[in-house]
Amino acid sequence: MPAFDSNLFIVGVIGGALPDVIRIIKAKYKRRIPGYLKRTTFWLGFVLSLVLGGLAVWLLGAEDGKAALAMGFAAPEVISRLASKPEVVDRGPDQPFDLREWWSI
Repeated sequence: MPAFDSNLFIVGVIGGALPDVIRIIKAKYKRRIPGYLKRTTFWLGFVLSLVLGGLAVWLLGAEDGKAALAMGFAAPEVISRLASKPEVVDRGPDQPFDLREWWSI
């Protein structure tokens, strides 16, 4: 197990926060506060993302700040995409096969 570096761990935590922070910043000009910000499940997921970002940096042994930020950002994103339910698209018999659409499912 790699040595624990608190500075890199904190950078990983910041990386874990980035996806949600970016999502909040994108919605800053809307007149209403997004409903998900009022839910406990969002905040629990946010804290879990922070922990996953920090753990990824520690367990994968980041060498510098840039790697720690990338690992902290990627770990919650990858895990949340793996755990999410894919969107099923019904193409029907008349629509041609589209490789890009198939790959996104």
